[in-house]
Amino acid sequence: MKFLVMFIVLLLSGCIVVHDKSNAPIAKNVVGSFYQTAKNGYLYEARCADVNASVQSTEWCTGIQAFDSGNENFKTPINYKEYLASKEEWDKKLFTTLAFEKQRSIISPLPKGSIVKVTKLVQYPWGSNGYYWAIRGSLDFDGKKIEVELPTNSVFAFPTWLNGYGVQKAPQFKAEYLIRCSAKKCT
Repeated sequence: MKFLVMFIVLLLSGCIVVHDKSNAPIAKNVVGSFYQTAKNGYLYEARCADVNASVQSTEWCTGIQAFDSGNENFKTPINYKEYLASKEEWDKKLFTTLAFEKQRSIISPLPKGSIVKVTKLVQYPWGSNGYYWAIRGSLDFDGKKIEVELPTNSVFAFPTWLNGYGVQKAPQFKAEYLIRCSAKKCT
């Protein structure tokens, strides 16, 4: 009974509630927009924010990240060749193994200039840190459209592709990773 009361209090306080902002005014210049990747990158198996849930949970999805990114504390591989040369080491460094789950890994390289259309913008709960933007997009890969989660929380997918923190303003992507694209080839 004590745990049920605590769960209800937490739920009512909003600290675990997912807020889909895809159709809100804050998303009007982001959702539906096209971007090009500014660096060579990769797709990987990810444990992502469940953007369709009403309370905080995760799901498997495809993540996207850039090669040769990060800082002195954490760096992604320079390219796919370097990753393959030490695949097991990179997998352990890049992807925390969760209990009872297989080791995640890079699925495929993703060339610079790949087109991503932002499809979903969610304020996702992150405990005492408040909320962060969870952003999904779609891209063409091997002749089919796939959904990807963009790196927006440095805890999950360092480095983040967003400028700044918080969810009070519309997210802004770092030009190092994504560049807005309005050319005919993008749409």
